[in-house]
Amino acid sequence: MCRYAGKTYKSHYVCFKCRKSFKQQNVYDIIKRVEKEKVYHEPNGKVIRKVGYVFTKRETEELQKIVSEIENRTIKCPECSNVMADLGKDFKAPKKTAVKEWKIIESLLKTGKCFHTCGCDGIGYIPKNPNDYEMYLKTILQSYQESLISCQNKSIEEFPDKNEEINYWSDKIQKVKTEIADNKFGKV
Repeated sequence: MCRYAGKTYKSHYVCFKCRKSFKQQNVYDIIKRVEKEKVYHEPNGKVIRKVGYVFTKRETEELQKIVSEIENRTIKCPECSNVMADLGKDFKAPKKTAVKEWKIIESLLKTGKCFHTCGCDGIGYIPKNPNDYEMYLKTILQSYQESLISCQNKSIEEFPDKNEEINYWSDKIQKVKTEIADNKFGKV
């Protein structure tokens, strides 16, 4: 059974400059708190308004607007005010002094690796050192290239979304190639 099914967990937001991770509440936890308190704080933190009426069936459009504001809010680092990256519920931050691991995590994010899962299988393998990371990138590049070739070999009748899928795999391949070219972990 999914670990996240019975209880909501906070998502981990990361500041790569400070090498710190902070948890933030899920939008539905915020909505539950708003329902209970009947008060809503705008994302900029300035405006407070009574919203008890929003949760009636007649005001679902207003509720959707509030949910959208919360989901699209910008989370900034409390120390340096840089925008933080949402790495999901399954992210486990390395020690602040583990600079190479932080660079690997940042690079993984650039390649599209995310730490958002349902909680069943976890996030999979995360390399801890530059040599393992280089092997990981080469392996994943090969896997993406095989997926692209498989997609290209199918007909449009057999696979109506062929062009979208080709673009998807091409984009992922390009991101991994960029990270391989930019990979300077051994020179930290």
